[in-house]
Amino acid sequence: MSAVGHEIDFTIADFVADLRAATPSAAAEIITEGVFASREFVGDAPDLLRRAARRGLVSATDHLSQLDGRLARLHPRRKLNDVLQRLDDLQAGLLRGLKSGSRSRGLIFDNLAGRFARAKPSLALKARRETLRQLERRLNSLGPEQVLARGYSITTDVATGRILRSAAEVEAGQPVKTRLTDGEFASRVSAPG
Repeated sequence: MSAVGHEIDFTIADFVADLRAATPSAAAEIITEGVFASREFVGDAPDLLRRAARRGLVSATDHLSQLDGRLARLHPRRKLNDVLQRLDDLQAGLLRGLKSGSRSRGLIFDNLAGRFARAKPSLALKARRETLRQLERRLNSLGPEQVLARGYSITTDVATGRILRSAAEVEAGQPVKTRLTDGEFASRVSAPG
């Protein structure tokens, strides 16, 4: 470094030096500038490290929370609970379709018993079987034989076997078959509705 100082003209040393300063004081400032910057960096290093550590801790905590959420969503118990919830929804829909009047209390009890029974697989299986038996009895009570036993009949067109639901579907002289609870008989339409 060349720093002859306060001279208007340049010297040969100015031309061969890597750097030229106007005065020796300016040369000293240039030379020691890196030392002061390094000392300032070293003084600020603890704060910088603390901030970097905090950022790293926050980032690691966020990442851990995300992994925990993904694990909870992928856990087999979650999938099993989803399947059980779907089964509960289907059972509740079936029960809603069948319940009426005083039966609603029984169905609610069955539903609660089913939930209670899920705590133990053996009880759940027993409760499911009982529920299926009750549903079978209810479905049987709605079958055509029970409807016929209550005094109703089913009339069909002899030629097609189609069930007749309206007098407008028949013509005079058309052969029909009527089914009752204890048998059936054939007849002809005398004069439609």
